[in-house]
Amino acid sequence: MKKMIVVAGFALLLAGCCKKDNVPEATNPEMRYLNLNDSGVVFNRSASFDLDGNGSKDIYFTTMLVADPLNKQDKKQWWVTSSFYANLPVNDIEEIPVMQMGETIYPESFSGYTWYNASGVILAQKIFTDNQPPYWAGKWKDASRRFIAIQIINNSKVYNGWVEISFSNTEEKVIIHRAAICKEANNTIKAGW
Repeated sequence: MKKMIVVAGFALLLAGCCKKDNVPEATNPEMRYLNLNDSGVVFNRSASFDLDGNGSKDIYFTTMLVADPLNKQDKKQWWVTSSFYANLPVNDIEEIPVMQMGETIYPESFSGYTWYNASGVILAQKIFTDNQPPYWAGKWKDASRRFIAIQIINNSKVYNGWVEISFSNTEEKVIIHRAAICKEANNTIKAGW
């Protein structure tokens, strides 16, 4: 019986030592949310959005037809482009990360990506050749409710944000769901929150 009381007392002591001191969970800073109404961009169309509400467009979704005679291909491309006062995180091979809900978006460069303003990146492309059926390429070709990280530059401060998109191969369009921009400068945020 004495051993049982000692073991129980030791267990209580251990539980008390491991208890957290009511540390609040980290929360996302205050955000400005925009419903972009599932805007669709089919080939030969475009869409642009003012994410911070200052009257100028920050992000553009466009398409382009490119002839590639060297590889004997034609390409229907869907692009995302940032304005001069907006940054996209771009890697060495001109791609942006396909972010999932809750992934961290840092104010500084992260995981092989560097923030660049006035960037243009191919999201997905349909490739046509003479010797095979058309096929899809690009990191975003199968995206379903994924997030593009973006920064808005205002008075030399950066405001992190995200744009939620999907890509439909069958409908051949990018679907722009919603977006958000942090109201506080130089803050780390979570995609989709």
